[in-house]
Amino acid sequence: MKLSVSLFLMAFLNAMALQAQDFVVPDDGSFEQAIAAANNRADHRKRFVILVKAGTHVSKGTGELISSKVKDSQGKDSTIWFPSPIVTLRAPRVTIQGEGKDLSIVENRPTHEGISITSTLFVDGADSTVISNLTLRCNFNNDPTAFANRAVALRERGCKGNRLMNVRLLSTQDTYYTNAGGDTTLDSCDIHGTVDFICGGGTVRFNSCTIHLEPRGKTGSRDVVCAPATNPDEMGYIFKNCTITGSPEQDGRYHLARPWRNAPTCVFLNTRMLLLPAIAGYCEMHGTLPRLFAEYGSVDKDGVPVDCGQRKTTFKNREGEEIQMDYSPVLSEEEYQKYK
Repeated sequence: MKLSVSLFLMAFLNAMALQAQDFVVPDDGSFEQAIAAANNRADHRKRFVILVKAGTHVSKGTGELISSKVKDSQGKDSTIWFPSPIVTLRAPRVTIQGEGKDLSIVENRPTHEGISITSTLFVDGADSTVISNLTLRCNFNNDPTAFANRAVALRERGCKGNRLMNVRLLSTQDTYYTNAGGDTTLDSCDIHGTVDFICGGGTVRFNSCTIHLEPRGKTGSRDVVCAPATNPDEMGYIFKNCTITGSPEQDGRYHLARPWRNAPTCVFLNTRMLLLPAIAGYCEMHGTLPRLFAEYGSVDKDGVPVDCGQRKTTFKNREGEEIQMDYSPVLSEEEYQKYK
């Protein structure tokens, strides 16, 4: 009898939870249709909830024609047009939730690489977006072994108050193109990639996230965790209580960050490094000078403090001159407290 009552209550609660969804993928349609329904709803003041059920859901994007520059057989630039693989969320107050990051997977399969033409999901000015308990994957050319293509799983732009919880972002280069002009918080998320796989602007807080370095195939080249392009008036990238792990050949070789654009900030606070970076920690990019690249409380896989005193603090400007940055690569206790 008790079991029957329990089963009845569980079924009742599940039914109530299901009724709370505004769109269920795939019961009500595809992921593309779910995002379109969120964008086109009449009342944007009320939160719109999308449930992505367990399974792999392949998104074909909007299908509108977009272009890219490529080299032809003679090495000359040419323009090609192809259907967009991107789905764009523009409406605020939308929740996209799965049944678990190992269970609910949304992926696209772009056939042309590029940071602005590949994202599985583009959150464009959609404030207060919440994504939880699923995987977003950019599966370039439907080839899980591809390792050197710019293929974005999630892109954000100009969004205020976004939050990701228990989300896995899977790709290779440029996996997460961050929220220029906005702010996002990630809690207990997994981000996988090879080169600059976290890149862009905004204030982005990574709390207790796992940063996973993917292998670089036969090249064996160094991975780079992030390429921030944050502005001086943004707090930049804040990695707090995160873990860096991944492909063993990257141990002692990869870099934590390189400055992409503007005057970027990136700090690693109480990071557990199961794989250690190169001693320099950071590297050059396009003559950009960082505002602050620093660490506090980094430890190795055994919990032993990492010596960060030899981290790189000189960078070449656009004229090729070596510039000594006016910060320490190790935050003081007082500086650390600003991020708590």
